Amino acid sequence: MTVATVMTNCPACCTPSSALTEVARLMVENDCGEIPVVEDLQGRKLAGVITDRDIATRVVATGRNSAEARAMDAMTSPAVSVHSDTSLQECCELMESHQIR
Repeated sequence: MTVATVMTNCPACCTPSSALTEVARLMVENDCGEIPVVEDLQGRKLAGVITDRDIATRVVATGRNSAEARAMDAMTSPAVSVHSDTSLQECCELMESHQIR
């Protein structure tokens, strides 16, 4: 089995300049805790990722104004990624070695 068999083909995504409130809304609407951050919405080249935990630890817990924050303020870059033809076993091993849930 490959990653293609379980992946979301066209996930919701944001850009580094997306408002954090928009990122959180995307998480709610798509029932997920991680949003890919792309350089621009047309090209969709991966620039990083942002998780609900990133928002909590890098913005909320530090007392920053989340209403003014952008994805770039909390995102992780570069992102660990694989191609769709990567085996699920290899993907799981990579996730484990990078402590990705």
